[in-house]
Amino acid sequence: MERLWLECAVRAALIVAAAAIVLSAMRVKAATAKHSVWAGVVAMMLLLPIWTAWGPEASLRVLPPVAQSIADKATGPIEISLTRSVRSTPVDPKVAVLLGVYLLGLCLLLFRLGFGTVRARRLVRDAVLLDDVLTSSLCAVPVTVGLFQPRVIFPESWRQWPQAQLEAVLMHESEHARRRHPLIQWLALLNRALFWFHPVAWWLENHVSTLAEEACDNVVLARGYDPRAYSECLIDMARLVTRSGVRLNIAGLAMPGSSLPRRIRRILKGGPVPQVSRTRMASVCVACAISCTAIAAGTLDHAPRNSSAERAMIPRGPASEEHPATKFLLSDLKIEGGVHDRDGVRDRVLKALKSREYDNGRELGDDAAAGIRADFQERGYFQVVVHDPSSQPLGLTDGKQAVLIIASVTEGEQFRLGNLTIQSTAPDHALNISAATIRDQFHLRDGDLFNRTEIAAGLERTRQLYVERGYASFSMEPDTKLDIGSHRIELTVRITEGAHTP
Repeated sequence: MERLWLECAVRAALIVAAAAIVLSAMRVKAATAKHSVWAGVVAMMLLLPIWTAWGPEASLRVLPPVAQSIADKATGPIEISLTRSVRSTPVDPKVAVLLGVYLLGLCLLLFRLGFGTVRARRLVRDAVLLDDVLTSSLCAVPVTVGLFQPRVIFPESWRQWPQAQLEAVLMHESEHARRRHPLIQWLALLNRALFWFHPVAWWLENHVSTLAEEACDNVVLARGYDPRAYSECLIDMARLVTRSGVRLNIAGLAMPGSSLPRRIRRILKGGPVPQVSRTRMASVCVACAISCTAIAAGTLDHAPRNSSAERAMIPRGPASEEHPATKFLLSDLKIEGGVHDRDGVRDRVLKALKSREYDNGRELGDDAAAGIRADFQERGYFQVVVHDPSSQPLGLTDGKQAVLIIASVTEGEQFRLGNLTIQSTAPDHALNISAATIRDQFHLRDGDLFNRTEIAAGLERTRQLYVERGYASFSMEPDTKLDIGSHRIELTVRITEGAHTP
């Protein structure tokens, strides 16, 4: 969990940086265009946890090459072996504390957002329609609320306003409703709740709100309203908030806030309202989409070696020096590469190997690589490649060397079992045990994820069946055939029964 959120936090920061660079490079200054881009960034950030956990990934081979594992190739014959099933390790106390703190902050902000949403709905429901204008005694200033059907609600004092001021405020708030700013602001608040620990989420929420106000200000000014009179109108709104002593703290609040001085300076400065052509805006959107998608899906990986015959040894050092009195223990495991369930694999392999002692670091690294490979193959990643691991010493205690193993993994495609065929090696001799009975020894059905360990268990059950029936010299040879297009593995088991002993 903590690794997922750390990765999401880093990717979110990179996405924000990429969007800022695109806007700067394309010289986009229009508030409306910038608001659209940053709204897209908010949406992308909300999708990051789902994308990082289950979305497609693209390996960026920019890291130094590592040698291919010396283990058996995944496409070779399946050996009869039993792999002990393992469970994930208990949650680390530090991780539990961090998770508790995160959930506490998440719940507080979600409660605040939910309360504000409910309050906004009640505000719309209880508002009174006077002269075609919704009014409420709870409003100190006009507000635009509503996620899917935004409504503009005025305070009861709106009839006392000058006609020009009323028209400017109505124009401003109507623009909020037309552009669905309350919904976008609500999503930004939700993003802030999910990523409350990340400064980027707080900055995004504030920046999207500020840009929404500027975009609506530009519409009012573009329709010929006097900048000085409009500035005075905004100041009057701020005075109403100060005089009432309260301000509706609800999702979709779209009136002057902390950005008011900046807005007034920009309005009084004058000048033409920045505009962006459709072609230019389309280019900005495409550039942002490409860069953000690359950051969300990209993962660093090792470049392929020039020669497959080259093999990298585990670096010599304190963790790999062989000494009769020194035992080596697996203390931690780091898996590199764009793989699924990285944390789960780490936990399961650690659980299986953490209590074992080794005479040297090479044996420890090989066992860790074998455990990683078996874990992926149990989930259908038949062609997984575990590159030769490297080790780092973590300290010597009571003559035992704690070691961190770092392994790079290329998981490949996920395969399912196609047809499982039982054959006799003698074409003219039928098997004495029916193919259906032998097929029942394999618990995987056609279409299940190809599980190398379960196939080995089925082979072992078949061997025991023949031994119990007096075929002591029996042998069998499994053969696999990959169908890359359908991601299926056709498995053929050829059996030589041998002599029968009553």
